[in-house]
Amino acid sequence: MNFKDRPLSWSAISSFQFSKDQWYKKYILKQEQPESKEMAFGKKVADSFQTKNPLAPVILYPVVEQKLSVVFNYIPLTGYIDTYEPATHNFREFKTGKKAWDQKRANEHGQLAFYALCLYIIHKIPPKKYTIHLDWLPTQENGDFSISFVEPLRIQSFQVKLTMADILNFGTTINKTVKAMEEYVALMGQIS
Repeated sequence: MNFKDRPLSWSAISSFQFSKDQWYKKYILKQEQPESKEMAFGKKVADSFQTKNPLAPVILYPVVEQKLSVVFNYIPLTGYIDTYEPATHNFREFKTGKKAWDQKRANEHGQLAFYALCLYIIHKIPPKKYTIHLDWLPTQENGDFSISFVEPLRIQSFQVKLTMADILNFGTTINKTVKAMEEYVALMGQIS
């Protein structure tokens, strides 16, 4: 696979894990995928964090949408941390949605290990030195095809502790995922 035009992101990895066919259409065939109302709401909330009027009272570090660009095992990786503290490398990731987050789900969320691996490649600081949070902002459907926060909004924050073993294991996940992506692309090429 050629990641020069589009480096590998957490979104691509999670899309492939969720649906290989959907991933293939979006990332290989470059077909526009419809944006769900949940995704549109999450994007609107995330965009508001870059303004003076955020839509939710979250903790924001000095940098919002910290871009990461690294190379891991010859694979270009890219991502954007929701909010980042450059002095300490602490970061927070925000999630909206109806499906409840808990500590177990936050601990297992690969996006955090992906970002911690990227930060390790850049700064050579082990992830146990970071303070990492996943903050869930619960949402609801309003019965009129719109989404809003559950009122009163009670943000649930989960501190996630990652080790070197965690990010090394995620590196193995990246390698296996890229291999599976390449095999799937080859298979689809044979079918079409």
